[in-house]
Amino acid sequence: MSSQSLPTDLLRGEIQLQTLSDDELLSAAAQVVELQKTDRQENQLRYYAPANDTIAQLHTSMAKTIGIGGGNGAGKTDHALVEVIIRATGQVPDSLKSTYPRSKLRGPIRGRVICESLTTTLAPIILPKLQYWQWSGVGQPGSAQGHWGWVPRNCLIGGEWSKSWTERTRLLRLYYRDPNDPDRILGESLLQFMSYDQDPSDFSSGDCHIILHDEPPKYDIWRESRARVMRVDGTILLSMTWPDDPAIPVDWIFDQVYDKARTGSEIEWINIYTTDNPHLNQSAVAHRAGEMSEQERAVRIYGQPIRFSTGT
Repeated sequence: MSSQSLPTDLLRGEIQLQTLSDDELLSAAAQVVELQKTDRQENQLRYYAPANDTIAQLHTSMAKTIGIGGGNGAGKTDHALVEVIIRATGQVPDSLKSTYPRSKLRGPIRGRVICESLTTTLAPIILPKLQYWQWSGVGQPGSAQGHWGWVPRNCLIGGEWSKSWTERTRLLRLYYRDPNDPDRILGESLLQFMSYDQDPSDFSSGDCHIILHDEPPKYDIWRESRARVMRVDGTILLSMTWPDDPAIPVDWIFDQVYDKARTGSEIEWINIYTTDNPHLNQSAVAHRAGEMSEQERAVRIYGQPIRFSTGT
C-alpha cells in the first residue's frame, strides 16, 4: 500500500493503526498534519471562533441594523467580514453550528462591502482577509495569532480566486452551498466592493441582502444603503472606531444608530475592546496604550464614543 494513501484510508476506516509498521505510522502522522494544515488554509471559515462572547452576539443577532464599535485592532472588521461570508456561502463555522440562526441563511444573496478607499483599504487590507492563501495576523502563518482568508476555496468558482473575482467591476462571485449538504451548490452569491470616495449616486441602485460599512460612511451613502436593503428585508452592518477628530461628522451615527440601539429599538450596538482580542500581542498593546492620552486611549483601545461640543 502506498504511504500517500494512508491518511485517506485511515480516515475512511479501511485500515487499522495496529496493522501499520513504525515507518508507516510516522508517514501517516506527518501526512495527517499536512492535510489538517491545508484544510485550515483552504477552509479557514470552518475553524473560525469569535474572539469573545461579546462579539459572538453579532452572529446570533437578528437585528436588521447592527453597529460594531471597537478599538484599533479589536477585530471588528474580521468578525463583520465573517458574518458576510457566512451569509454569502451558506457555510457556518463549527463553533457556531448550535447558535447561528438558520433563518439568516437565505442564499444565494447579493451584498456589498463598502470601505474607506479602494487603494489604501480594499486592496491591501480587505481582500487579503478573504483570500485563502493570504495570512493575516501578528503570528507566523498557521499559528494561533491570525487566520487565512475567510472565503472557503470550494466556494470560489472552479476553486480559483481569478475565476471568482473581477477587478474591473470589483465583483466577487461565490458558490452558495446548501447549509445542510455542503456538496450541493444552490447557486451563486454576488458581493460588490465599493468605497466612500465614490459618488453617492453610485450606490443608488440594486437590492442587497447584506451591506457592510467598514468605518463610518458619509450619511448620503448610509441613506442609499438603507434603501438598498429595504425591499429584501436585508441587514446593514457598521464596523468602526469612533473618530477622535471633531472634523469627522458622526452626529448622525449617534442619532440614528448608537442612541437608538441604547433605547431598546430593533437596532443593536456591540462594543469590543482591543484588550479583549487574544490574537494580539497584549503586552505591546498595553505599552502603546500607556503612551496615549486618556481620550485617545478611550477611543483607540476601548472603542468609546466621544461627543464633541457641537450639539451631538
